[in-house]
Amino acid sequence: MSEEDIVVLPEDNGILPKETVAAITACDAYPETTGFTKTVEYIDFDRYGKPFTQVLTTFKPDTPRIHNGREILLVCGEGGKDNGNGFIETYEKKPGMAPWLASRGITVAIVPRLGRWNFFDEGGSWKNIPLGERMPVFTRHQPGYWSSSDYTSHASKGQASPTGSDTYRLPVEGSELYDHMLATTPDSIVEGYRQGAARALENHAKSREEILLLYWGFSTGGPFLWALCRHLTPDGILGWGTSNNPSAYLYSRASTGNHDWPYEESCLRVRERGRPDFLFYTTHIDDDLREEWFEESMHAPNFKSVEDVFMHYNVAALTEQATRLWQSDFLPEEDRAAGFAAFLQKIMLPLYPADELRDVAVLEMNGTLDQVIQPWKVDAARKVSERYCKRYRVARLEDFRHDILHDTCKTVGRIWFKLIESGHYD
Repeated sequence: MSEEDIVVLPEDNGILPKETVAAITACDAYPETTGFTKTVEYIDFDRYGKPFTQVLTTFKPDTPRIHNGREILLVCGEGGKDNGNGFIETYEKKPGMAPWLASRGITVAIVPRLGRWNFFDEGGSWKNIPLGERMPVFTRHQPGYWSSSDYTSHASKGQASPTGSDTYRLPVEGSELYDHMLATTPDSIVEGYRQGAARALENHAKSREEILLLYWGFSTGGPFLWALCRHLTPDGILGWGTSNNPSAYLYSRASTGNHDWPYEESCLRVRERGRPDFLFYTTHIDDDLREEWFEESMHAPNFKSVEDVFMHYNVAALTEQATRLWQSDFLPEEDRAAGFAAFLQKIMLPLYPADELRDVAVLEMNGTLDQVIQPWKVDAARKVSERYCKRYRVARLEDFRHDILHDTCKTVGRIWFKLIESGHYD
């Protein structure tokens, strides 16, 4: 038996037993084959009268892996507390998914959401900004970080997320921060993703037909990459800990008899993700290791803003944001030309599955111990999304959780290689 034979795929909707998963983790299937280079680019553009900078970090292998005559490009969207650097190095300070895949021939393009990159640090780290003072930064041309007079802080009143966030902040009306956050609608963030993914394709210097284009959004990154399919359609979506599109996520909530998400008061809210949130995901490790990992996590933004409004289908809050943006004095006339109803519809469109998904093959894969995307949520979301897609497959890894630690990267990455070889994305 070869090392690659150790890697097996579960049946659709099946669970890969923990003994099999452990063997995949420990094996040497799909070893390193090449070196790679890392580059960081900045893409400036305007949206709804405000400037934005989209960051693109690319890991390009020296010798690309070829599948059926095509090179593989993976566009990644980060989790809810991250800015993409979690794909580069894990909390354990080990290689993350990006270098692991690149050293095996896959080009990885990390496209963090607008507002997540700290442009006052060369590597985007938030480590030197106190957790209680963190607010989104939208452009590399901002002359200085926000002052304490630009926002107010509040104790949480409860939110759609179950992770235990205890603090949130709101921009002060009339501040530049407030105006910029108004312009950061879900479709603005999707446009940033489009700009980054399009640049990654352009940099690849191959025709679209010569590229197997795949998307992976970890957790919160998922809904935005589902939405990106409407504007830049991939061959497939790789799954690990991926949240589904917002309408499917709403349906999963409603399937339990809860219908509160549309009414959540989350307009322009920045939800801090501090120690209570971190404890939610790490109850299975000891206190010393948790503290070590938490300190490492401080390089990430550790907040969520419009992401919550979008992925949790807080449609009342999103309607308020769109209406306030329409009433602002900085919205360009070109954005008003089609009228208010069309403007509102444009902002709401990313909430729903795209017709273009008919050309997209999907893998949904999670651990059976995933703390936020439990098996029942995956099953409920499938009822909404599968009908739109070219192909849809669900897989579960026994006893794995909602993380992208080093062993997770090795295990999931090897299963991805096996799935690609199986022709799922052809």
